[in-house]
Amino acid sequence: MAELLTAKSVHDTLRQYARNRSDLGVGKAILDGLLEPASPFDRKGARSPKRWFVLFALLAALAFGCFIYFNGLS
Repeated sequence: MAELLTAKSVHDTLRQYARNRSDLGVGKAILDGLLEPASPFDRKGARSPKRWFVLFALLAALAFGCFIYFNGLS
């Protein structure tokens, strides 16, 4: 007969599985969405941000700067 599993043992097993799989996770998904794809030949190489993200960041910074300037918050 199979042994009964506790919630803690299942949680520990799943946590260890997730730690062993570096290709899974929310952080990895976010980075894959914001950065260019990684080179399969250069694992340590730097990944540049995607063009749409850079444009969005610059426009957001510009809008924030205009908000600060025109509201006299500085």
